[in-house]
Amino acid sequence: MKFRPYQLLFVASIALLVAALVMPVLQFIEPNGATMVLHNFHIEKADGTLSYVSCALGVVLSFTILVNLFGMIISSFQNFELQKRTSILGVLLLTGYNILLLVCSLLLLDGADVQVEMAMPFPFIALILNVMCFMSARRTEAKILARASGFRLRD
Repeated sequence: MKFRPYQLLFVASIALLVAALVMPVLQFIEPNGATMVLHNFHIEKADGTLSYVSCALGVVLSFTILVNLFGMIISSFQNFELQKRTSILGVLLLTGYNILLLVCSLLLLDGADVQVEMAMPFPFIALILNVMCFMSARRTEAKILARASGFRLRD
């Protein structure tokens, strides 16, 4: 089992997604001064009540973590086709998460000011890391195939 550099990209992507899962994403400050904090699984209102409208964000992010974890495990077996497919699935899920976050934040905006929390760009950075992982797996597979075809006996 050989260590590949793109496995580090999977680990960094998983770490960013776990951090984004547990940290608040956005904070809405209404004109009357009340604040509302958007987490991935719930919305915490100013009076302390929780609303589970944004639960879909957390579910998509959790499923993306599982897909990236599966891709990291597959990368140790050098199954490049399955690894590229899991990278593509991770990219599609993270794109869907970012679109869903945009829709959810636009629905909650309603005249409030938005303060971006630290975890907001983490899924987008993980998206870029997944694309880099796909490209690196494709490049590594091409190198292995080129090296293997170079040792064939010619007629």
